[in-house]
Amino acid sequence: MKGVGLFFYVTFYVSMRLCGSPFFSHWINRINNYKSTGNSQLSVLLIKSTTKKSTIPLKKYHLYLFFICFSVACQKKEMTLEDAMQKSITWIWAQQSDDGGWHSKTHTVLSDGKVLTPYILFQLSQVKDGSFLKYKKQSDKAVEFIIKSMKSSMNADSTALIEYPNYSAAYALRVLHVLNRDTALQHIIANYLLDQQFDEDRGFTKDSLAYGGWGYGESDLKMGEHGHEDMSHTRRVVQALVEAEANAFAQELWHSKKEYVMLFLKGTQRSKDDERLYEGCISRLNLPYDGGFVSSVVTLETNKSQPVFIEGAGYHYPSYATATCDGLIAMHALNMDTTQAYRDAEKWLKENHNYSTIDGLSTNDPEQWTYVMHYYHLSVRAEAMTMIEPDGSWRDSISGMLIKEQLPDGDFMNPLGGVNKEDDPLVSTIFCIQAGNLVRGVRE
Repeated sequence: MKGVGLFFYVTFYVSMRLCGSPFFSHWINRINNYKSTGNSQLSVLLIKSTTKKSTIPLKKYHLYLFFICFSVACQKKEMTLEDAMQKSITWIWAQQSDDGGWHSKTHTVLSDGKVLTPYILFQLSQVKDGSFLKYKKQSDKAVEFIIKSMKSSMNADSTALIEYPNYSAAYALRVLHVLNRDTALQHIIANYLLDQQFDEDRGFTKDSLAYGGWGYGESDLKMGEHGHEDMSHTRRVVQALVEAEANAFAQELWHSKKEYVMLFLKGTQRSKDDERLYEGCISRLNLPYDGGFVSSVVTLETNKSQPVFIEGAGYHYPSYATATCDGLIAMHALNMDTTQAYRDAEKWLKENHNYSTIDGLSTNDPEQWTYVMHYYHLSVRAEAMTMIEPDGSWRDSISGMLIKEQLPDGDFMNPLGGVNKEDDPLVSTIFCIQAGNLVRGVRE
């Protein structure tokens, strides 16, 4: 194994130096640290597992990383983002199964296609260069898969989806709306999502930090129980319902519920005039406010930033980029662009503009979230920056990363991203297609 370890090190080192990718550069430092302990250590280099406080040998990733070494380094220098995106779009359509769905071969939780298919199809439908029309037969099959899945999950005998139910329902609604399919089913999904909001009907009052938001969508929650609730789920449901509102159903109900969402956003932004206390916070007086967001002030373990203790105030969770992007996108959907809260989030994102790492997250965090969510970050960054700085330099930054990090067949894969499912090429690739489409300016 000594020879294998040395060969792997040399291959990876040279390849990453050649490609100059900022995302992969941290691997050089990690491997260098192990090199000093002897070559035999290289064959058992440890990466953080997908479960907390555990590690797994790198051996299972050797093949992945070996191909990434060569493929990334050997990308043609003259490749354009247009070339790269066409390769990715071609690749992901080729992964569609005969039943019309996209099924993960990496994660069991995504293998039934009920989550991946609506998300992938929605992002592909946003490509406005005409390529979506080339795949009409395949897109029709995907729509039928989504309709069948939604109807079987929301009938009289089954009132909820099993895996990522609110994510799945939100993107199913968005797909059906943008493609103008099955208005009756859209109505059913919209009402399901409205019922999922944590408000009085679910046993919550406005003094609760959970009030107004959405969570995972657990079907067994009792009155007053919120389960997992975060910014990511909330903004996706908000976008779906805002778009569906144009269909004239649930307008009156959704109009009142928009106000509830704003209260949830106020909590996750840690607004200065919000006196509600989250667990570990004993006073809001000395907590800093910078306009950024965290993922949740209800399920605190959802937050990827490391809490800081402040004397007289308690624990404070610093703002970070992915949560702030989601918060700004939600506010934009709610037409809050002229509010001070929106301007504060916009200011935070403009002042914190790294792309190879996630601002607000520590590179020393043992969970390595700043690398785990690499492609998710690029996708939400692109969406948020399109809203606040459409012609900014962020386009060049993201474009360069996508070109450098694309694999030969057109797919992407993050070997560190298991917790966020980014070690699945389907997930990483569709994140990158979304980011690339926004960089190219082809989104309406």
